[in-house]
Amino acid sequence: MASEPRARHWIRLGFVRLILPLLIIALAAGGYIWLTQTGPTPPRADVAERAWRVDTAVVEPGTHQPQLTLTGEVENPDRLVINAPLTARVARLPVADGDAVERGDLLVALDPADYEPPLRRAEANLADLQAQIQEARRAYQSDQQALEIEQALVDTAQRSLERTLTLQSDELASPSEVESNRDALNQARLALNTREERVATFDARLASLQARRKAAEADVRSARRDARRSRVEAPGAGIITGREVATGERVSTSQALLTFLPRDGFEVRALIPNQRAETLLRALARDEHPTAEAQLLGGTVALRLMRLGGSASARGVTGLFQFEAPDRSLRPGEVIRMELRMPAMPDTIAVPQSALYGNDRVYRVRDDRLERVAVEHLGTTRVDGTERALIRSGALTAGDRIATTQLPNAVEGLRVQPADDDGASP
Repeated sequence: MASEPRARHWIRLGFVRLILPLLIIALAAGGYIWLTQTGPTPPRADVAERAWRVDTAVVEPGTHQPQLTLTGEVENPDRLVINAPLTARVARLPVADGDAVERGDLLVALDPADYEPPLRRAEANLADLQAQIQEARRAYQSDQQALEIEQALVDTAQRSLERTLTLQSDELASPSEVESNRDALNQARLALNTREERVATFDARLASLQARRKAAEADVRSARRDARRSRVEAPGAGIITGREVATGERVSTSQALLTFLPRDGFEVRALIPNQRAETLLRALARDEHPTAEAQLLGGTVALRLMRLGGSASARGVTGLFQFEAPDRSLRPGEVIRMELRMPAMPDTIAVPQSALYGNDRVYRVRDDRLERVAVEHLGTTRVDGTERALIRSGALTAGDRIATTQLPNAVEGLRVQPADDDGASP
């Protein structure tokens, strides 16, 4: 029985140890809350809104000539591939890939030993046919003269036979004489028929010989053409590329030997955005050819838009540009950056590049706040030698001020302080 009071004692002692800390914490929290609720309230500080200092420009609509930046590729559609006219050995090949040549310079020459024999055979065949035609004409004249004689011989043999038959009826001629005269008449008629046949078929024989002569003349022209083509000279100023043979090599008919690129045949193909193509088409229809400038190894070169491609894509239409003064530095496949001067456009605004956000908006400053304005970016232009962005927007009017300082946090309603206003920004 003595153990029960001792157990209750230890329970009460443990309860006190647990409750006492919690009670102290509760009293401390209640005191803190009472002090904060009943203590004096500190004065509230007002945070001033920051104004971002920006430069501005005044909107002045006018007529400007936009510049469009394009990337083009140099090509030469007038390239001339030199092929072998016949199977022969390359006798001379004085040019190499990349050489610049002038009009009349030798490009390639084939061995005369390969093309002269066919030419001589063709010329001999033609001469033989011409001699046959002359002989046929002389034989025709002779046949006409012999025809009269043989006709007279037939008439004489006919009369001789008739006299012999008369004498035979009077028993003054033998049957053998009659047969002899009849054989002479038949032979005379056979000779006459043969001569008449030769005279009658002369036109056909002459036509056949003349046809063969025409074929021989064609063979001679072909052989002479091959002989001329066996020596190739530059048709103008240009560049050599694609040399595929060497001196002494034997080439076959129509085999490619080298390629000649005429200097005047170079052009640039560049993709023009669809939204600019209509403006350029109207300019070309008025026989106006917008110009462009590009940087090449030789410096700045001038180009002129000649035409637009016959097909278009979702990205745009191909513009074909011609060099104003092509030089030796041009090479096919070279990629160049061009600045195309578009036709002048009214009601456009030239602004600093820093005024443009995302290529389609600017911020107007009104009552020291930014207002977002959607614009159409037309390219670039130059004002007093400085490159400016060219825009157009029906929401901007003359006298409006737009921010030209590029702010990373520019949003609608942002407070700004124009740099040309009095006072300093907070």
